[in-house]
Amino acid sequence: MRRILSRRVFRRLLWLVLAGTLLLVLAIAVAEVWTRTLARGLCHNSPADCPPHSVGLVLGCSRTLANGRPNMYFTGRIQAAADVWHSGQVRGLIVSGDNRTHQYNEPDDMRAALVAKGVPAERIVCDYAGLCTYDSVARAHRIFGAQPLIIISQAAHAERAVAIARHLGIPAAALNAPLVPVNRPTFLKQWLRERAARVSMVFDFITFRRPRHLGRPEPLPFPASS
Repeated sequence: MRRILSRRVFRRLLWLVLAGTLLLVLAIAVAEVWTRTLARGLCHNSPADCPPHSVGLVLGCSRTLANGRPNMYFTGRIQAAADVWHSGQVRGLIVSGDNRTHQYNEPDDMRAALVAKGVPAERIVCDYAGLCTYDSVARAHRIFGAQPLIIISQAAHAERAVAIARHLGIPAAALNAPLVPVNRPTFLKQWLRERAARVSMVFDFITFRRPRHLGRPEPLPFPASS
């Protein structure tokens, strides 16, 4: 009797695991197709290919790694943002990121790095409530009135951000920042993280999620739209 019960329990657990795995694979596939369909043909490797008269949106990340070394993702995004500014394609830049404490301030770090590369300070606006990609994109339009957008980040992240913008009805393209060489374990970790982020993005879409922080519109110190 015990063996029969244990077999039944095992079979049920096996079916639950298989069903859960199938649902996860399906969710990842749907998120991938949705992202690529919305962003198809809109992510560029050169500033010259980006639509002119746009507002640049630089997505935030930490300036340094946990070991204190420079974060090459940060360095690449800053260089791409400076390049698109100096190309004349954008009227100004919004740097959007996390400002969880006085000691951790992504927007201020990005602004300082851009000024050091010759971008005028008066053409850079900080969004301190860009707690995630969805919020950064939505706030760029809803709070600052910016459109069209050129979103600046590494390719996979930029593709997802453009998909978010298009879903929200915001005209947008992306400039892909330089990729960072990584080893296989790190690549796998980043791949899984991006897949999870895309599934979360679809959940945001179907639940009509609002940004965590909204407030009064803040006019940009340069034309917000072309």
